[in-house]
Amino acid sequence: MLFRLNDAQEEFDDEAWYRNLILKSRQHGFTTYACIRSLDTALFMPNSACGLIFHKKEDAVEKFRTKILYAYDRLPAWLRAEIAPTKRDESSTLELSNGSRIICTASGRGGRFQYLHISELGPMVSMFPARAEEVVTGALNAVGPDAFVTIESTAMGAFGDYFERCQRALSLDRQVQAGTKKLTKLDYKFFFFAWWQDRRNVLPADEVDEVPISEELAKYFTKVEDTMGCRLFPAQRAWYAKKYEEQKFAMKREHPSTPEEAFEGSVEGAFYAAELAAIEREGRICDLPHNPALPVYTFWDIGRSDSTAIWVMQQVGPWLHFLRYYENSGKGADHYARVIQKWRDELGYRFHTHYLPHDGNNSDWSVTDNRTRKEVLEDLKIGRVEVVERIEHLMDGIEMTRQMLARCKFDAVGCGETSPGSGRGGLLSLRAYCSKYDEKTKTWSDGPVKSWANHGADAFRQCAQGFDKPVEKPQATSPSAARKRRADRMRSAMTA
Repeated sequence: MLFRLNDAQEEFDDEAWYRNLILKSRQHGFTTYACIRSLDTALFMPNSACGLIFHKKEDAVEKFRTKILYAYDRLPAWLRAEIAPTKRDESSTLELSNGSRIICTASGRGGRFQYLHISELGPMVSMFPARAEEVVTGALNAVGPDAFVTIESTAMGAFGDYFERCQRALSLDRQVQAGTKKLTKLDYKFFFFAWWQDRRNVLPADEVDEVPISEELAKYFTKVEDTMGCRLFPAQRAWYAKKYEEQKFAMKREHPSTPEEAFEGSVEGAFYAAELAAIEREGRICDLPHNPALPVYTFWDIGRSDSTAIWVMQQVGPWLHFLRYYENSGKGADHYARVIQKWRDELGYRFHTHYLPHDGNNSDWSVTDNRTRKEVLEDLKIGRVEVVERIEHLMDGIEMTRQMLARCKFDAVGCGETSPGSGRGGLLSLRAYCSKYDEKTKTWSDGPVKSWANHGADAFRQCAQGFDKPVEKPQATSPSAARKRRADRMRSAMTA
């Protein structure tokens, strides 16, 4: 049977560049396309080296056997006789008499390639960060400027190499479309293929009326149509509604409607995936103004050689309002004290208590004496400082955090991405905080994988473990006190 391109494969084949980045929903067939394309390249471009890299070893073996060897073995006999195998490893390698070779692997090794396809880089970054680093620094540095490279993946959280590549490529694509930029051979051309671009994602006509569309979903479909300039037909809407029942909070990751939405989906193995999905659905990521009549609390994770993270929160009735998130690294206590003082003077934050993790009783922030971190911060006049007692089992703290998230709201800007394209921020750290994948047992462990996300997640957990205050009533602010704060802020601005 002749291999025929589906709609998405044909669009990509017509518009492909030297370097290509594909963000997609499930089942568009780009892995099959890459396998057939690599076989064509090896057969009809003598002395070509083709590499296909997968995030799991078993995937590499399975695709090599069922896509590449299967197709080669069914070529006409005269062609197989003309271009015969000189080496055939049933699990990874096919070398041909015309000097070409194909290798399927789960690592970045394999030499210089003229054709390179990397599958599921997003999950690879999340599940196997060391392997992803090897692929990025090894395989991608082993291709020449005229090589054909494709990186295709579903999204896996708004962080890491794949996310950052997509942000750069999407930004460049918009500039190219506007006529203000041109692609070089080393630039990645951005492609996005949504669930609604797959004609198979529909329910039969006689089943459509059996699927009620909620008001929430109806508004969502209208927003997608306006954003993407598409039309979603009843059969597509019904398919999405039923699929959403099955996938729930993983829907945005597995079947995104827009490029931006793809990275809002949860990370596989993420501790707080269900809770954050509920927060998004309920509109609890929003504009949260500071209430000057209520006290402000901060929650810390302290690092000296690595990052220190700080969450800022107010209790408003039964709700915990997280107003902002701050993170920096390689700074001393005086830096963070200045940040706190700036918020107090310029934003009018009335700090009540600063909660440090259990290592707040360590003395490594003190240079000339044995003062603890807590004592150092107290001496810097930032206000009351409290050390949260250490719990015996980390998973107990994670469970406490899950329960607390049910009454949390977040300021979309203050807790969002710290700078465009950085992939860092408060909410992003909670989304990316995940358990470690064990390739041998094919399971996620209880403990978290060590990553940048731990700092924000650990700081946030101090609230679940240490904050236990009754609901506070707003304090009336006297006119004279309000005038004084405004005058102080004006003087500060004039002397800045």
